[in-house]
Amino acid sequence: MHGEPGAARVEREGLTPLCPYIAASVELHDPEHPASPYARDYKSTIAARLADTAREAGATDPEQLGEQLALLLDGAAARTRVLNTESFPTAAAIAAVLIDNAIPTTAREGVNTTVG
Repeated sequence: MHGEPGAARVEREGLTPLCPYIAASVELHDPEHPASPYARDYKSTIAARLADTAREAGATDPEQLGEQLALLLDGAAARTRVLNTESFPTAAAIAAVLIDNAIPTTAREGVNTTVG
């Protein structure tokens, strides 16, 4: 066990900290606690934003893709914390497969990828 508190150790080691809403939900142990709706609302909002982006990109089922990507992000954050190693490169590779499968080729061809 390290001598530093968790947040200080994670920051020093450069690992992504666990989402504070997940951490709070885990600590509360009670879905009826007055703080629980804030965590649920935040997580729902993240999935909705991802779904909006998926819709703009032409995904055939943007809500499903938004939920999949939100779950992937949460899982990668938790796994990074538990294993003390970055999981986001693997999550990014999985996300690419999900996105490729969810967005038809014709929709991808219509997206302007030119930067600048």
